[in-house]
Amino acid sequence: MRVLLLGAAALALIALVAASMRFAMGLGEKRGRAAERERHRRDVHDNVLQVMESLALPAPADVFDPAASLDRVRRTARAYALRLRLSLDTNTSTTVDGLVHLLRALAIEMAVEGLRVEVVATSALELPEETAAALHDAVREALRNTLKHAGTSRAVVCVEESGGGVTVSVRDHGAGFDVGGHRPGFGIERSIMARLAEIGGHARVDSAPGQGTKVVLNAPLKLRFPVG
Repeated sequence: MRVLLLGAAALALIALVAASMRFAMGLGEKRGRAAERERHRRDVHDNVLQVMESLALPAPADVFDPAASLDRVRRTARAYALRLRLSLDTNTSTTVDGLVHLLRALAIEMAVEGLRVEVVATSALELPEETAAALHDAVREALRNTLKHAGTSRAVVCVEESGGGVTVSVRDHGAGFDVGGHRPGFGIERSIMARLAEIGGHARVDSAPGQGTKVVLNAPLKLRFPVG
């Protein structure tokens, strides 16, 4: 009888463990799907929505020089096609050189829209693919904010080793704003800060009216946990 009770208890324990594992796996899958939806939402915001808004903005040339407007649309399309082609290239190096390659392509993309971007790199570190992608996408959002709000045509992106990790800063000398009195929008909160948090890093925005803006992205060299 005692053996039967022990056997029943063992089976119950096994069933409980199995149920717990199924629950944990289901929860992990659910969180993975949620993370994937969040990344997709950010990508739609950073790519499709931004491009559509850019092309939808009226310009004097639309009336006075339709050919120039068509050329602007074509140049924008070519720049984004280049960025998409690079993002699909599975052979892109995960060293800082690979990240700098992506950032220089991003500079071409921004130049099409009127923002001159200088990319400066002083390091040669190994980076996880997810880290390079997060930094690239966060820099793109920071540059888009410069393009839309700073009132300047120039920005500098600097990549350097810092504290056992990598730091990427985006600096402009535009209008600036009061960080304390400004609630972070979707771009800063989700496309910059959330991206860095996902890879175990962090971001900050330094700015003041008339003093320009500096976005600082800090990322570790190794992922602390799987992304997604």
